[in-house]
Amino acid sequence: MTTAIDTYRRDAVLALPREELLLRIYDALLLRLHEAEEAVVAGERPRAGKAISRAFEIVTALREALDGSTGAECVPRLDQLYRTVSAWLLEANLTQSPALLRSSRKVVGKLKDGWNGAVAAAR
Repeated sequence: MTTAIDTYRRDAVLALPREELLLRIYDALLLRLHEAEEAVVAGERPRAGKAISRAFEIVTALREALDGSTGAECVPRLDQLYRTVSAWLLEANLTQSPALLRSSRKVVGKLKDGWNGAVAAAR
C-alpha cells in the first residue's frame, strides 16, 4: 500500500534535475555497498546477497542509461567502470569478499565526487 508520504517522496525525487537525481542514485548505491560490506563482515550471507543484488541492479541501470550517441568521451570509460564494478559485485556475492565491496565503493565514491564537483561548478 502506497502512503501519501511515499507518493510525496517519489514525486520529490522525480522532480529533481537530472544531475541531482544522479547524485541521489550514487548515494543509494554507496549505501547498498556499505550494507553489503557490513553484512559480509558479520557473516550474514542472505542480507549481504540482498544488498549486493540491489547494488548490482543500480549499476546495471546506470550502464543502461549511458547514451553512446552523444559522443561524450566519458561514456566508454563509464561503461567500463560500471562493467568492472558489476563483475566485482558478482564475485563478491560468490566469495563474500569485503575487499571487492570496498573496491566497488571506492570507485563509486570517486565517480560521485566527480559529479558533485561538476554539479557545483554548473550552479
